Amino acid sequence: MRKYRKMEEDLDKEFNDLKENRNEVQKQSENFIVINEKRLENFNNLDEIIKDIDKEFSEKTGILNKKDQTFLWTAVALQTTRIYLLDKLTKIEKAGKGEKEKYLKELQEKIFKNNFFQDKNNINNLSSKYYASLEQIITTLGVPYDATRFYQDKKLRLFKGANHRFATLGHDPILGYVFGTSNILTNTITCVEKTFKITDKIYFGSLSTNHVDYNELFKNPIISDTNSSTIEMFQAVLARFKNDKKSIVASIIKQTIHIATDLYTPKGIQFPMANLVLSKKNVENITKYISTGDIVKTWASVKMASFINFLIATIHSLLYDKNIDNSRDIYSVRTSKIIYISNSIATSSNIILTIFKAYTQNNILPLKELDIGGIFVAISSIFKNKKLQERIRREYLEEKLYEKFFIEKKGDENE
Repeated sequence: MRKYRKMEEDLDKEFNDLKENRNEVQKQSENFIVINEKRLENFNNLDEIIKDIDKEFSEKTGILNKKDQTFLWTAVALQTTRIYLLDKLTKIEKAGKGEKEKYLKELQEKIFKNNFFQDKNNINNLSSKYYASLEQIITTLGVPYDATRFYQDKKLRLFKGANHRFATLGHDPILGYVFGTSNILTNTITCVEKTFKITDKIYFGSLSTNHVDYNELFKNPIISDTNSSTIEMFQAVLARFKNDKKSIVASIIKQTIHIATDLYTPKGIQFPMANLVLSKKNVENITKYISTGDIVKTWASVKMASFINFLIATIHSLLYDKNIDNSRDIYSVRTSKIIYISNSIATSSNIILTIFKAYTQNNILPLKELDIGGIFVAISSIFKNKKLQERIRREYLEEKLYEKFFIEKKGDENE
């Protein structure tokens, strides 16, 4: 009897276990059906879900809040000020009459009054062939390759008047540090003469160096009709490297300041080495529309605009607050938006104003006032922002879809 009672108890237990398992399976099946119905519903509404997520992302990365608007308009003000200051500093002024030239010449005088250049004991005050004394270099404002008068009015077929800038190598922004500095040290002028003609506009030039004579007061420079030797000029310069380094330094300073005074004058400064392969007339025509001064302005504009962007982005990033600014990635998109929108506003304003000036004056020269460097930086910031925003948006979308389809499922399973 005990044996049969034991068997009956075991059977009852197994039956109850099977009943519980059946209930569990039924419950799991019902949950599975509910979850999959939800997932199916989500898949059917996937476009709407993505649209809602994108809307949410757009709201979180918006910059209409007070902090971002403050940064945006501060950046616009800084970029606009940059454009204004650069236009002011690079304004075209008549040679010999501009404020920039006056300031640079005063700066030159101030530099040469430094005790470094005033050691009277070691100065040979007499200038001679292939030798300009230190006194002459530091007490005169002009440079020998700026001379335009010829001995007994002989033109020597070198250049005509202001056309001398495009014939002399001293006015080359790069070669000038070799030839211009040498001319200053030796009272000479080195020009390019048309020698090997390829076309009417293109040729290979040869170098011609002439002495420049001054009066006793180092004034009234006249180009001598006696040719000098370019090689002897360089030999004379090399000799001074040994025992007259002050004159070398003074000549380099004088060369730099002289080029700076000519950068933003009507004639401007040519592209480096242009007159070695192009005729003087063609170099002059090209320089009217694009010159070394324009390149310097563009470079300065890029550097200044980039620095302003860096400054705004750094300060904005430092003010991140995790309690109110969502994630770091979302905040970085807001920072990027501030940068590219501020650049676009400032650059667009400059483009509109410049085109308006060109139209009203019926002249294309005002187009040289376009903030080319700022345009490059603005375009670059737009592409960078688009790339960053797309990456963060994709990650945000993946995260939200995962929450929608998988974390939601786990939550339902735990119920």
